[in-house]
Amino acid sequence: MTGQQGQCAKCGSCTAVCPVYRVTGRESLTARGRLHLLGTELAARPSAAYEDLFAQCLLCGACENVCPRHLPIRRLTVEARSRFSFLYGRHPLRRSLVRTVLARPVLLERLVKTGLALERLPLIPRDSGLRLKLALLDGEPAAGPAAQQETAIEPDTAAAGIQYFVGCLARYLQPSIAGATRRLVRRFSGSPTVEPRAQGCCGLAAWSAGDREEAVRLAKQNIEAFESSTGPVLTSCVSCFAHLKKYGELFSDDPGWRERAEWFSRRVREFSAFMLELDPAPVFRSPGRERILYHEPCHLRFSGENREAPPALLRQLQGAVIVEPEGGPHCCGQGGLFYLGYPELGDRIFSRACEAALATGADVLATGCSGCLLQWRTGLDIRHAPVRVLHPAVLLADCLDNDS
Repeated sequence: MTGQQGQCAKCGSCTAVCPVYRVTGRESLTARGRLHLLGTELAARPSAAYEDLFAQCLLCGACENVCPRHLPIRRLTVEARSRFSFLYGRHPLRRSLVRTVLARPVLLERLVKTGLALERLPLIPRDSGLRLKLALLDGEPAAGPAAQQETAIEPDTAAAGIQYFVGCLARYLQPSIAGATRRLVRRFSGSPTVEPRAQGCCGLAAWSAGDREEAVRLAKQNIEAFESSTGPVLTSCVSCFAHLKKYGELFSDDPGWRERAEWFSRRVREFSAFMLELDPAPVFRSPGRERILYHEPCHLRFSGENREAPPALLRQLQGAVIVEPEGGPHCCGQGGLFYLGYPELGDRIFSRACEAALATGADVLATGCSGCLLQWRTGLDIRHAPVRVLHPAVLLADCLDNDS
């Protein structure tokens, strides 16, 4: 066995933290198991069963976080996927379709408008799975690319202003998140956000699937979209944040683009950290003593940066009670494309997180990850749990109306 996969000490630390292993007990679904497979002759000509084992990884980073040899397990997993057949894993068409739509905003915008129209049809049963999914959409379609913030700002001011990388969820599926972010930034910084028209998907879904070419294309698109500006690049999605901060890694063999990517990444700021850095830091008032649970997304928890900012911002909400799940943060089982391919397995992982969350007696669950938001809203709706699931920006913007 050669390469970094051969350096695995087989200590088993990864098995203790892997969400998939904890619900399946399958050694082949751990980082230790996959690293072993990477060093065998099976890796040269991967079978469908081999590909399926690598597809059943959330890429949450928990194993990498505890690995005593600091092996780049996520990168090795993604590199393995890049050599797989186009239709690998389960439900490959479903996953490929979502990746295609995310990478092409025009398609996503049209599908959202169609979905809003379908949601209003009385023919769809109230308890159907389709209606539950459509209910995740905001009541009104997002404004198209023509209605961007930068058109109302002087060019010089726009270039040095607060740039906003909106992300797919806030731009199209739930524009209330973008609206709340804009409102809070303007209220407490005194400046509007600037949203370049050419921005697109961050590329995390493409990278996770092993489609490096598509991930690089999307990264270049976003770098160029913000390159004429100099201000901070704010994003309200923590998963987008984690991926945007690592753009430089996509261009390891291209020094010119790597320099441009690293400059872009240095400008990226996550919403909560940005708000806390304002002077003075904003303070909010809760309408009542709501119990608020913060769900910490894995992409942020294991990225090594900015982990403390979201809960710290929520603690600026006076009158609310911040609660925590027993045993600390739990993975919700969404994992982007993972849940599309393995919804039953994802739901088993979610059930553990949900049980811990409901035990806190929370009235509100707040999380800043687009995927986690969708997972929690769907999972709690299915279970008829009376817990509101909100992005922190939406929760805090709603509290502005309580100011006297």
